[in-house]
Amino acid sequence: MNVMAEVGACSVAEVMGTELYTLTPDTVVASAKRLAFDNGIDHLLVLDNGTLTGIVCKGDLRAAARNALVADCMSSPVLCIGPDTTLEEAAQIMFDQQVSCLPVVTGAFLVGIITRAALATVGIGPANGAACDACGADQPQDKVRRDPRAAGIPLCASCFGRTSLNPSGPAD
Repeated sequence: MNVMAEVGACSVAEVMGTELYTLTPDTVVASAKRLAFDNGIDHLLVLDNGTLTGIVCKGDLRAAARNALVADCMSSPVLCIGPDTTLEEAAQIMFDQQVSCLPVVTGAFLVGIITRAALATVGIGPANGAACDACGADQPQDKVRRDPRAAGIPLCASCFGRTSLNPSGPAD
């Protein structure tokens, strides 16, 4: 067995993040943007009375009005996986469903999150494409380019040229 096959057979529990950032559906988008920016994270989990009801990423927040509520821009329902899911299976689910992260649950309990970036750190990525760092969309490899004006992050054709880094803070 080769090393990459061994890595792909590892469970999500071995790589997932366990420091989770959560919001409620009635959180104002400007506050969610600040939480994401201050903590350098791309995905926020939305809990309503302790139940995972949605997920919001930087792209969702970027497209929403500052004074809108997270409930207006979150993705719901949320596709979740268990901690025993293999890294290879998680990568394939992300690619097939065009999502950039998957919350990890045990029964009704939220225990972590696995992101495309975490998979990339162990050398696992989508089988047939690449992902845009701005909107999270999976694209064929030849449709994603690195934008030098945005620190070289990979961007799809829709986001290329309209994404910029703002050193003074997030654009609200």
